[in-house]
Amino acid sequence: MAAACLSALTVFPSAAPYRIDQVMAAPQAMALLFVAQGAVAGAMSWAGATHRSRLWNGLAATLLALVAVFFTLASWGNSDTTKLSHFMAQRPNPIALEPLWTLITPLVLHLPYRMSLVHGLVAAGYAAAPILLSRAWGAAPWGAWWALVITCSPMLRGFLQNAHTRQALAMLLLLPLLLRSARLLSINRRWLGASVVLSALSHNTFVFNLTISLSPWLQRLPALLRASPWRGGRWRWRHQWPLLVAAAGVLVLFLLLAPIALDRLISYTQEPYFNRYPLRRIIGRLQGALALGLVLACLQRRLTPLQLLRCPLTQLLLGFGLLYLGIQQSIARIWLPQVTSRLADGVAFFLLILYLAWLHRHRAHWCLLPVMYVTFQYWLEGRILMSGALGCGSNDEFLCIPDRWPWQVRY
Repeated sequence: MAAACLSALTVFPSAAPYRIDQVMAAPQAMALLFVAQGAVAGAMSWAGATHRSRLWNGLAATLLALVAVFFTLASWGNSDTTKLSHFMAQRPNPIALEPLWTLITPLVLHLPYRMSLVHGLVAAGYAAAPILLSRAWGAAPWGAWWALVITCSPMLRGFLQNAHTRQALAMLLLLPLLLRSARLLSINRRWLGASVVLSALSHNTFVFNLTISLSPWLQRLPALLRASPWRGGRWRWRHQWPLLVAAAGVLVLFLLLAPIALDRLISYTQEPYFNRYPLRRIIGRLQGALALGLVLACLQRRLTPLQLLRCPLTQLLLGFGLLYLGIQQSIARIWLPQVTSRLADGVAFFLLILYLAWLHRHRAHWCLLPVMYVTFQYWLEGRILMSGALGCGSNDEFLCIPDRWPWQVRY
């Protein structure tokens, strides 16, 4: 049995292309799927504005299904999904130090298109997060547009278009922690703990991801240090023990996973590869659109610079914006780009969520229009309609879709 597994692994190619006879380009079909998402989003916006909650729920489910189908098909030609779909059938432990994938391997092997469908479901999760936030914040008419701005964003190219499924899932699972630490949403502690544990099991960059998601706590650190926890010489255990337990849990996770994080950091720095997606021109255009939206919102609400600087959410948004700019500079100047380029998508995801929260906080939802234009124009014209020119079959590419039904695939 071991010899057979070893033989299968040696037959599988070690460099792209990984699949040369089961892909095709279908720009018209994928464009139709994208247009269908836009049509459903428009219908959702109308249903939310007219308070038709049942229709809104049904359209939201339809939109998530379309997103899942789109990314399942589009990720079929990517190397990461292809390798995992093959290796999961050959290795009892397909990914070292990431036990979640070992646990769900038997399930993945029975899914249509295997890891491609898993990636489609993760992409649907990225669409579901802003939809749920719009409902919780009372901004239902904008939920679908928020979802498409996230899933189509060129800033998330690595996560959603290059099918970095495992890290994308790990960051998505830490979104509740970011929302809780930024005081944007009240989340049950049990669900919060479960999402953190699952994130720790799903990708070995957990320590870095956790640090990013907990960064909003730094805003409250000065106030916590000034506040005295003593009353009459006795510690107020009744009020402080949940915070202490949570802090102890986070510390234990850090201590357990720090050696893994250090090993991964050393491994990354020794690799010559790093992506330059954050430096592409479209990212600069999108950053300009984000800045324009903020300026329009400030003009509409007549916000002064002093009011902005006093707003904790503005401070947080500015901090993540500067962090993303720092990542861009590190890649441009070759300062550990092997590490920073892998963190860019996670920082961008949290940045976009905070941007949506900021617009909602200041009741300037329409100021998202410049971002929507840049994102959708790039997505439809620069990616989908141009996919007919891709070398499907001669290289691993996003938007090279399967040319056969799931039961006809040879892994």
